[in-house]
Amino acid sequence: METCAKCEAPVAFERRNYQYTESGLSNVVLQGVEVAPCEACGNEDVFLPYVEKIHWAIARALTAENPARMTGEQLRFLRKHLGFSGEQLAKHLGTDKTKISKWERGEDPIGKSTDRLVRLLVAELDEALIPRAAAVAGHFPLITDQSGSAFELRVDVATLRTGFVVADRAA
Repeated sequence: METCAKCEAPVAFERRNYQYTESGLSNVVLQGVEVAPCEACGNEDVFLPYVEKIHWAIARALTAENPARMTGEQLRFLRKHLGFSGEQLAKHLGTDKTKISKWERGEDPIGKSTDRLVRLLVAELDEALIPRAAAVAGHFPLITDQSGSAFELRVDVATLRTGFVVADRAA
């Protein structure tokens, strides 16, 4: 029998969608995740298999599938995915770490050229994404000028398939 990690009451795992805010992204939903809600204390234990692979799938989607201009949250996720500090990313983009910080906090919008440069940079510096660099560049004409926060990224944890849908603002 499984027990709650917080209060040790008995719990049962169920498969469902899970808002994956632990990624640092507010608009990522993992599909088919094992979640054990605890009726006793309200805690939810979440079992995430292959976190590194899930993060790779998110990075792939943000670079090669994202239909809109990237958000500060997305830039921060991709920077961390590469293992870069703000200063390291700034050097690659020909700017300073203050600008990176402002983009990540949403104080300055990320320009179209910077968006595309970041996508290519991630595709070229992440070994697993190198074969997708051409797909990243081929996706550029499809990127709209609206904010990426208008979309929700869904990741199937079993298959690592990803897709963007218009975010449900009522939820």
